[in-house]
Order: sequence, then structure tokens, then C-alpha cells
Amino acid sequence: MLKIEFNEQKISVPQSWEEISLADYEKWFMHKPEDKMEYVRLIADICKTDSELLLNSPTQLFETISGALQFVFDTEFDPATKVNIGGQDYFISLSDKLTLGEWIDIEETLNSDSETKISEILAIVCRPAGESYNTDTAAERKELFRKLSCDKALPLLAFFLHRKKESEAILHHYSTVVAQANQFLKDTKTFAINGGGIKRLPIWQRIRYIYLTKSLEKQLSKFSDFSSIG
Repeated sequence: MLKIEFNEQKISVPQSWEEISLADYEKWFMHKPEDKMEYVRLIADICKTDSELLLNSPTQLFETISGALQFVFDTEFDPATKVNIGGQDYFISLSDKLTLGEWIDIEETLNSDSETKISEILAIVCRPAGESYNTDTAAERKELFRKLSCDKALPLLAFFLHRKKESEAILHHYSTVVAQANQFLKDTKTFAINGGGIKRLPIWQRIRYIYLTKSLEKQLSKFSDFSSIG
């Protein structure tokens, strides 16, 4: 931590993600400065100081502080599914393994006015291997994850972002396949209506053709409904 004293006030400037807690990160990570003034306020928030103090400081001092904090604009981390806290490994529970109780607590957290929703959700979905979910235990661990340093917390968040991108890619591919299948069905029907050789088929093959076409149409209808819900 870089310690700077100006006008009899001390400014603590983090120099790495290890020196920023997840709870502090949650207070300003969504702020996207649109101008110089907003940028000064963001730097002040990260240093837990008054923006007026920075505005009244020499330009060189602000540039020194700003330069030391450039690492906060690099949030590229390799995804991680576990974190070690105090010698204990905590593992992320995958979404398809979550219990109803976990989903309810996550939804309540998202709908709350808490400023540390990320920390609280991690307290819900991260626990030692083999441990069953318990609402009271998760509540007790909220502070544990609030105090977690960002060098350990952000790789966990990177995992969720990675899964989100994967899901979006799969959904896009799925939608493309369904659209192509619908077009194939449409073209096939047009082909059959216009003759397309089907009249030369034996009656049992024509019946089978109509049955398969209807079946494909029914399945695509189900998939299209699913896609719109997703």
C-alpha cells in the first residue's frame, strides 16, 4: 500500500488487487467515468478519500496516485472454481447442482438493496467439498467473502463470466440450427406441394413422408418455444 500525506491527511493507495477487498471493489466497480471529474471521484473512492482533497492537490500528486491504480482497469483473470481462505478450500457449486434453497437465497440477495451482493452470492455458492447447503452457514460466511482480497475473488467472478459466454454461444448455435431446420421443413413442404417426385412414391412411403414431416414440425415448434423462453 502506497502511503501519501497531503495537507495533514493521509491517503492510502492500493498497488495490487491483493490490497483491495471484494466489499470495497463492489462499491465502485460499476462506475464507468464519462469525464475527468468522474475519473477523479473514482480514484477517490478506491483510495477511500474525499474527491475534494484530490482536486486541491498538485497535478503531479494526482498523476502519481492515478498511475499506481492503473491495475484496477485490468480485470482479465483466469477462471477459477475454488478459493483457499484461511487454509480451507471453498468450491463453486455449479448451477445445475444448486438446491432450491440456494436459488431462493440467491434471488432474495439479488432483489435486496445490499451493496455487497457479489460477496453474499459467493457465500451461498462456495463451500467446502462435501458440505450441504445451509442458509445460516452461508449468512455467517458473508463477511468472510466481503473481506476476501480481489486477487482471490476476481478469478471466481471470471468463472461465472466464462460460463455466461459459453451459454450465450451455445444458445446462439442452437437458435441457428433450429432456424435452419425450420427453413429445411418449409422448403421440403414447398417441394412436395409442387410435385417434387413424391407422387411417384408408393403409398406407404408417402404416408411415412407426411408422418415424418408432421413430426419434425411438432418438434421444431417445441424447440422454438424453448428458445424464446431462454
